[in-house]
Amino acid sequence: MFHRFRIGSMNATIVSDGPLTLPAATTIFEGPAPDDINAALTGAAMRTDQVRIEQNCLLLETAGKRALFDNGLGSEHLYGPDSGRLFASLREAGIDPASIDALVLTHAHSDHCWGTMGDDGQPNFPNATIYLSQAELDFWTSDPPGERRERSLAGVRKHILPLRDRIRFIRDGESFLPGVQAWLTPGHTPGHMAFLFDGGWCLTGDVAFHDPLSYRFPEAESAYDTDRAQGVATRRRILDRLAQEQLSVIGYHQPWPGLGRVERAGGSFRYRRFAQSS
Repeated sequence: MFHRFRIGSMNATIVSDGPLTLPAATTIFEGPAPDDINAALTGAAMRTDQVRIEQNCLLLETAGKRALFDNGLGSEHLYGPDSGRLFASLREAGIDPASIDALVLTHAHSDHCWGTMGDDGQPNFPNATIYLSQAELDFWTSDPPGERRERSLAGVRKHILPLRDRIRFIRDGESFLPGVQAWLTPGHTPGHMAFLFDGGWCLTGDVAFHDPLSYRFPEAESAYDTDRAQGVATRRRILDRLAQEQLSVIGYHQPWPGLGRVERAGGSFRYRRFAQSS
């Protein structure tokens, strides 16, 4: 599954790695009353017993280079049987993984980087440089406190560390590819990055991962954030800017194909999806 569009003067394609199924939202979001969470879901015609989110990977063509932003879960099915579609989506879009020059990672959670290496131990994108923040790699390679899951650490050891010589660290505010600027947005993980694109677009990663709950309740702490308080502060800061500057948004976990805009709604926000034209 893929969706082509334009980011300024650049060709762009969203390629799907398929949906994820998570536990009930009341076990993920802390702060709002469970009844308020469920009412927001019901009002959006969503189930209250589980959360379903997409994986929308951006393929950007800039200055003759192809950059893939995040790459899904690979062959793993940690969150249901419907993920792992990225390579089928790339084939459907006519994109050879060997033609991709850059793998840009918002962060190193499983659903964003476990497509990096194949089960045979060979890189799935054999010609790609990997871009991420040094704070992110440092976090996953330092001595972890007990709350960090061994599964995530094992994933970094499998998918990132074997390609250490291909990593290019990016800094906050750096224009590291033509038309692309890094934006450090910590909280979900210490080195989480969003990305700003020429033409008034922003890829937000997991700063706000659920429509409508991340927008309706930006103050809600997420069980998936490494630093929950920092995650809240970052989310409010980012959503404020997205709404103020009327930036178009690429949401990794938003409803397919993840394109929309953030608007203020009283003291909170809402996510307006763009109509899908193709």
